[in-house]
Amino acid sequence: MTEVGKIIVEIKEHFKADYKFSVYAYVLAFTSIGLILTYVFHFDQKVIFKNFGTNRGIIDIMIFYIFSYFAALIPILILKNKTELLKSTEFWVKTLMVILLFGFLTGFSKLDNLAIAIGTNQFEQYYLANIFAFTKKIFPLLILMYFIKKKYDKKDTHFYGFSSKGLKLSPYLLFLLVILPLIILVSFLPDFLSYYPRFKFWLFPEIFGLNSFMQTVFFELSYAVSFISTEFFFRGVLVISLAKILNKEAVLAMAVFYCFSHFGKPAGEAISAIFGGYILGVIALNHKNINGGIIIHIGIAMLMEVVSMLQYVSKL
Repeated sequence: MTEVGKIIVEIKEHFKADYKFSVYAYVLAFTSIGLILTYVFHFDQKVIFKNFGTNRGIIDIMIFYIFSYFAALIPILILKNKTELLKSTEFWVKTLMVILLFGFLTGFSKLDNLAIAIGTNQFEQYYLANIFAFTKKIFPLLILMYFIKKKYDKKDTHFYGFSSKGLKLSPYLLFLLVILPLIILVSFLPDFLSYYPRFKFWLFPEIFGLNSFMQTVFFELSYAVSFISTEFFFRGVLVISLAKILNKEAVLAMAVFYCFSHFGKPAGEAISAIFGGYILGVIALNHKNINGGIIIHIGIAMLMEVVSMLQYVSKL
């Protein structure tokens, strides 16, 4: 059996073992309500991100993230008669500390002041603010999980999925090849082109002595780092770290939270996030490895960047 075939079998087996009608019906209803409130009634703009950039805004995001995760997980455990899993002190330490930190870092915008201080014009300030935003999560998350590992996970031979052991590149590269036509297709949608590419190089003059090509390279590298943070948090922490407590139940709750974390991005991304999060969660759970997810995540992001840039170039 090919590596792709093995992954497909793993996903099918996980779904079969995990499926319970009431659980998946609840997840569908809960996620649908969230999507409707966000993309029809703009709940994210009116409530969640209304005070973004302020101390109140940080608290709002932290509350929203805590709600997104536990409003998915707790009903799932109730419907599966597994609420005894919530009695674990380790579970509460890991989830509360890491989700609150992730929410804090998402809302923390004080680095914008540093960008303003360093940049000599609005282009340099905007450029630096984005790079700071992309890279601000990775080191605090790694530091926190280092201490959590020393406390709870000393025996693990990997650092929450950062491991090259048993990693096969072929299925992930094949996936990127298969999804490329879909990315090209959606790149013609106005909603897509209004958001991508994240760095519209044609709007920038020379900054920091860098031409457009080098500006793009540094921007995209920092953009890629943000996906390492994302995979580490959602699959490394919320799946691999919690699996010894929650077992397979860790995956579905994470996937719902992952969907909600995409609110504010194009609707198609938020909807696809629950499916992508679920699949990557199963892979992380089975292989104790997040590197495949990092490859997919960065690969899709870079393809979207390149395709949207080509859309611009083709119109010149």
